[in-house]
Amino acid sequence: MPSGRAAAAGQAAPNLLAVTYGETTVRNSPAAIGANERRSGVSFVREYDHTYTHRVTRIVKLASGSLDAAAQALRAEPGVLGVARTGYHRRALSVSAPYFTSDPYFKGFSGSSAPLYETAAIPGEWDKHVERLEDAFAYSQTGNGSSVQNAGALGSSNIKIAIIDTGEDTSHPELSSKIVYTKCYITDTEGTQSTSDFETDPIGHGTDVSGIAAAATNNDLGFAASGGNAVIYAYRVFPTPDDNCASDNSNDPQCEAETQDIASALEDALAQHVNVISISLGGGTCTNGSDPDPTEGNAIDDVTAAGIVVTAAAGNSGSSPTDSPACDSGVLAAGATGLADGSLNGTGGMGGSAASPTEYVASYSNYGSPGASVNNPNAWGIVAPGGDPSSDSDADNLHWIENIWTSTPFDGNFAGNCTPDFQATNGTGDCRTLIAGTSMAAPNVAGAAALILAVNASYQSPSAMRTLLCGTADDISDGHEGCGRLDVYRAMAQALNDPSPPSARPVP
Repeated sequence: MPSGRAAAAGQAAPNLLAVTYGETTVRNSPAAIGANERRSGVSFVREYDHTYTHRVTRIVKLASGSLDAAAQALRAEPGVLGVARTGYHRRALSVSAPYFTSDPYFKGFSGSSAPLYETAAIPGEWDKHVERLEDAFAYSQTGNGSSVQNAGALGSSNIKIAIIDTGEDTSHPELSSKIVYTKCYITDTEGTQSTSDFETDPIGHGTDVSGIAAAATNNDLGFAASGGNAVIYAYRVFPTPDDNCASDNSNDPQCEAETQDIASALEDALAQHVNVISISLGGGTCTNGSDPDPTEGNAIDDVTAAGIVVTAAAGNSGSSPTDSPACDSGVLAAGATGLADGSLNGTGGMGGSAASPTEYVASYSNYGSPGASVNNPNAWGIVAPGGDPSSDSDADNLHWIENIWTSTPFDGNFAGNCTPDFQATNGTGDCRTLIAGTSMAAPNVAGAAALILAVNASYQSPSAMRTLLCGTADDISDGHEGCGRLDVYRAMAQALNDPSPPSARPVP
């Protein structure tokens, strides 16, 4: 099964340019713009109208001559704000009575115990427990040991999380009741975009990400989600794969999403008034917070200007800076942490023991500069659990993130484990996988944002949410941790104005 740790960037399309105009120019001089483009040797493909930033992106295709010459000619035209190639991106990429939902992997199986409710040999959701999700959920219950109670602390179906990824398995028992909207955008190699309201997930990555953020919670099956009862707006932007896509290092175009499709999904999510967007894909790096591909970057700017909270995977190349769109201005980048429990992990061990695991930033996780500025919203981003296995054959559960997977894989190379839950008392098949990467960290952060919005709408802005999540993050004493490791409990306490908020949790 794919580990989810690769984050290679695809090559820019060889014959496409993204031209950014001021909105007024396009509205006042459409005929002149078309004539200028034809004179520059390009033909119109499609247009994105970015309402909140008052810009328009026009995708044009080389009809004759040199692409560089066409770009230079277009830059000289009135009203043009920028011209750049457009291409592909690849997936990466104080309560005293905690409340445990009925989801078995969250409650913990026989043989596990606090604080992680998971061991090397017994599966679970250690990722949710280091974030103290059970304590955040507890605010939804009466008699929770604090003076604050709010039913929304278990999440709300009024909060919409858009997942832009490989698609979603809409028939999965953990998603079938949570997905309320689907859209598929796929652009072929000739630049023709197909659009549909029907989607599947032949790869599994998008199903997994959706489960981490918003799987059905408190349903006696599988997993609890960081977003609790939030609903999913599901977007597929990846084509049907081939078997090369089973390799994390493939640059096959069938494994990549075109930025035109990402932009289409972003603008549609804006039109649907979603609250949070989770993006677990990436590639390329920003310049001063500006996306290298304006097709995607202009759409990102539009949705963040509208107040939508966007989180994106930092990238999995173990370097600085973070990938785009995580590095885009207004996006909260999510790096990945792992657990050291005394056995070999992907970062080489890092100490810890089976009785007392320690948390750290995984060596594959991208980061910004400076690497750490704890509780500072101006830090490059935040970190959240992403796992760190030593190899695909690593048998230590604490080195992975376990969650749901597609039941409709392209073929056996993309198949998950579709058997009843561990120690199950019923025969329900629940497709799952072990996976790792910053792709898993991003939906943990997105789900946390959705949970916060269910109790306090004043955090419905990228800056307000960033300030809250960073200001309440835990210090795990790692030089690459950004503003710290996500702590949903502390964030929830502040959002609810708990007069006796919890202190930072000691790192396990």
